[in-house]
Amino acid sequence: MSKIHSVWLFMRRHKYLLTILIIVLIVGVVDEDSFLNRHPRRVRIDMLRQEIANYKHQYDEADSKIRELENNPKAVEKIARERYHMKRANEDVFVFVGEEEEVTQELSEADAE
Repeated sequence: MSKIHSVWLFMRRHKYLLTILIIVLIVGVVDEDSFLNRHPRRVRIDMLRQEIANYKHQYDEADSKIRELENNPKAVEKIARERYHMKRANEDVFVFVGEEEEVTQELSEADAE
């Protein structure tokens, strides 16, 4: 009985401290928005912000290329020559394939089979 009485006296003396500790425990560990759950969410938010920045950069590059294609007919010819290996009637075209492109072509051919 003396142990229960001493625990009861301790709780009566330090009731505010115990209440604060219980609240900190609930908010820090148990709650849905606890400090333990906030860190992974913050990391995920940072990754998504970086991904948004990358997509924005890609969008800006593509937008500038579209504007250039709309305003410059030589840019259309340049892209047609580089990407699609088009040529004029009196020209010969030689295409040099790099190692990375060869691997990509081999993989795409293997997938097609």
